[in-house]
Amino acid sequence: MHPRSSPRPSHAPDLRRVGKADGVGDLHTLDASGGLTLHTGTGAGAFPVYGSSTGWARTITAVPVGDLSGDRCNDMLVRLSTGALRLYKPRCGTVLTPSTPYTTLGASGWNQYDVLTAPGDVTKDGRPDLIARNTATGAVYLYKGTSTGTLSARVQLYANWKAYKKIVGVGDLNGDGVGDLLAQDRANNLFRWFGTGKGTFGGPVKLAAGWGGSYNAVVGVGDVNRDGRGDIVARDTAGSLYRHYGDGKGSFLPRTLISKGWGGYRALL
Repeated sequence: MHPRSSPRPSHAPDLRRVGKADGVGDLHTLDASGGLTLHTGTGAGAFPVYGSSTGWARTITAVPVGDLSGDRCNDMLVRLSTGALRLYKPRCGTVLTPSTPYTTLGASGWNQYDVLTAPGDVTKDGRPDLIARNTATGAVYLYKGTSTGTLSARVQLYANWKAYKKIVGVGDLNGDGVGDLLAQDRANNLFRWFGTGKGTFGGPVKLAAGWGGSYNAVVGVGDVNRDGRGDIVARDTAGSLYRHYGDGKGSFLPRTLISKGWGGYRALL
């Protein structure tokens, strides 16, 4: 991956993924027994198992965030049931385990959020950032990544996004080097917000109506087919996993089935 001190080019894929440094997006899964599995992208839109670890609390929330620590390997945010937030810093190409070195970014308070998602770099400073939504109010906040490998104080972006059942950080969808957002409302309309590069987002653009009503998970996975465009992966209630390739203009091509049998995972990351 690119040094944190250097600007990342707009075509750089896989900025939020933890896995092999091969420029292809990867996928993680969490199961109900505390197992975390890394599925590495093949470059052709598939995700075979690379390795797994056990011993994680079944209540954790994990968020691939990119290289926040500045060691040129991507990191993982993990929220505990206590509300503490940790930044785990695995070596490149290794599977994250409970014994992987970490720093505590917050001792409490992070369980106020029902959404934690990493859109990539939304400030054009070469560091990944974090989006969070407050469960009670629906307020959406930006936590900027800092040069010390921490997160800055939050900045409110929106007062109430309760209307959206999914909010997904998807990386750079239009090749401008800035992270973008997707959101799906309860009527299954899909919207996109382009990042401005100033820590904010432009206005919403409706991409589709009646989209993904059967999806229980949607994940921004970076570039999974080596075309330099951000892609997404989605799982339906039957456990089928699909990919939607990005078109490079902020929208997506029709879905393609990757494989079945993914229903046993508690979360896709």
